[in-house]
Amino acid sequence: MDINVILHPTDGSSAAKKALDLACDLARDHQARLVLLHAQRHTGSSAVPEELEQFEKLEHYRVTEADLLAEAARSVLQIAKDDAGNRGLTDIETMVVIGDPARAIVEAATKKKADLIVIGSRGLGDLQGLLLGSVSHKVAQSASCSCVVVR
Repeated sequence: MDINVILHPTDGSSAAKKALDLACDLARDHQARLVLLHAQRHTGSSAVPEELEQFEKLEHYRVTEADLLAEAARSVLQIAKDDAGNRGLTDIETMVVIGDPARAIVEAATKKKADLIVIGSRGLGDLQGLLLGSVSHKVAQSASCSCVVVR
């Protein structure tokens, strides 16, 4: 199997970190590009969260819900990129996508011509997970490339 591009979706969870370990090993062994992806369900609003309204008044600095979500996404990706870099990888790309995570991951894999998706598995344990299924399951069923789900 020729592996030139590996897509690793991450949310920063412990399951995603285990999947990152495998994705890094495979990328190193196959000299493949590692694409780190964070999928946000929505961009957030331009409203200032209630908790930060006082901060805005005192510091004259506006921080919106969208700003917080974007910063969280950048942080998750930077941590994963640093970890991959510490493992000796240099061909690393990061990207943030907005939308339904499973659909966004599959679309990104197609766009980046990924040969393999390495994704963490985690049980949601809530009603949404029970009714809709996990993101990793949907990705594995929908992706046109091979998929490894790491527990």
